Amino acid sequence: MYRSVESLLPMRAMAFPMLGRLVAPGRARPSVCRFGRSLRAFSGDSKEIKEMKIPQYLNSWVEPEALWEFNDTMERTNAAKQADAEIGELGDRNKAWQKETLKQDPEFFKRIGQGQAPKYLWIGCADSRVAAENLIGGNPGELFTHRNIANMVVATDTNLRSVLQYAVDVLQVRHIIVCGHYDCGGVKAACSVKDHALPLESWLSGIRDVYRLHREELDAIDCPDERHKRMVELNVIEQCLNLFKTSDIQRRRRYTASRIEEFGCALPRVHAMVFSPADGILRRLNVDYKKHLGDSIDVYHLYDDPLLDAAELDEVI
Repeated sequence: MYRSVESLLPMRAMAFPMLGRLVAPGRARPSVCRFGRSLRAFSGDSKEIKEMKIPQYLNSWVEPEALWEFNDTMERTNAAKQADAEIGELGDRNKAWQKETLKQDPEFFKRIGQGQAPKYLWIGCADSRVAAENLIGGNPGELFTHRNIANMVVATDTNLRSVLQYAVDVLQVRHIIVCGHYDCGGVKAACSVKDHALPLESWLSGIRDVYRLHREELDAIDCPDERHKRMVELNVIEQCLNLFKTSDIQRRRRYTASRIEEFGCALPRVHAMVFSPADGILRRLNVDYKKHLGDSIDVYHLYDDPLLDAAELDEVI
């Protein structure tokens, strides 16, 4: 049952512990719920709140500009205050960006505030140098994005699988991009003889498996830098293959492949890409996924659908 805050105020706190210390009638009442939102933000200028003489704070969550300008009453060391003050730069940059964006396109925020309909799911690395929108000169609303260390597609990663499911089933993206980058710390760490400790070592084990699968090719490369670059590329390719193994991708591609007249081809398309921080170029890898899976391709088929002919079934992976 949904109830307004003002309907809860007369009740005793012990009955509603999650609302914070809403104390019994007759005792002093706090002005802000534990959630961090002012009571005004929940119930406006209600009569009950006015009677309680609760200050109408301006730094409410409904006034985002106030989040950067408020009276600092917290007890902290000077060093801590100086460190926290650094975050103010982000507020200044946000204001400048928002102002410039409105100047270029007055309807921009009104438009993206109505929802999203991206064509692309971007699975990239968490490295600070490879923010997806920056690489393609994109804007908010163009990419649905998931990032982790070394752009991994792990079948047991609930975070990744939730993003994938939403992108495929709800947003119905047309393309999925797995983008790695040269000078990848995750790939370098996985290729080193070192225990990085849990949970990082467990995550890197998937990259070590990529090296095992392609060891003959990689060991034949004498130059360490070139070997690393090839390892980055092979890791991207293997993560693309991992996408094809998921039920989310097979289900959607099976559906679209059976309706070629409507969709034109099996969707979503999967693309392997690598970004080079050294020159700023985003490279698309030419990959034959069926060739990489080889004779084992049928092992990963999750659907035996008589409605699809051989050619259409081949499009699933």
